[in-house]
Amino acid sequence: MENVTIVSAGVRVSGTITGKGPLAVAGRVDGHVAVEGEVQVGPRARVEAEVNADLVAVAGFVKGTVKATTAVALMAGGQVEGTIDCKRVDIDPQARLKGRLVMPLTLPRGIKGAPTSSDNGGW
Repeated sequence: MENVTIVSAGVRVSGTITGKGPLAVAGRVDGHVAVEGEVQVGPRARVEAEVNADLVAVAGFVKGTVKATTAVALMAGGQVEGTIDCKRVDIDPQARLKGRLVMPLTLPRGIKGAPTSSDNGGW
């Protein structure tokens, strides 16, 4: 990655990180991350924040909401405790998600979704 902003191991950032370009976290971030581009959470990194980016790759630990416009990759050893909200998610068998996964669902034409409790008086 070119022009990477790095939060190095042993560094703790509390607050908001915003900007363009890739962000690599090897240390700790508490607060809010909003990046146009990619966010990488390294294997020993800890992020307790809402993370918003185009692409998020997690090999460390994230507690909070992870929102990506393109995709989230939960790598081997990676852990997310919270919500992942994106169009595409890749989860390695050695990764862990404790929380919710929110993805848009587009049904093929002519197929209806499951009825809701308001559709049939509660089922």
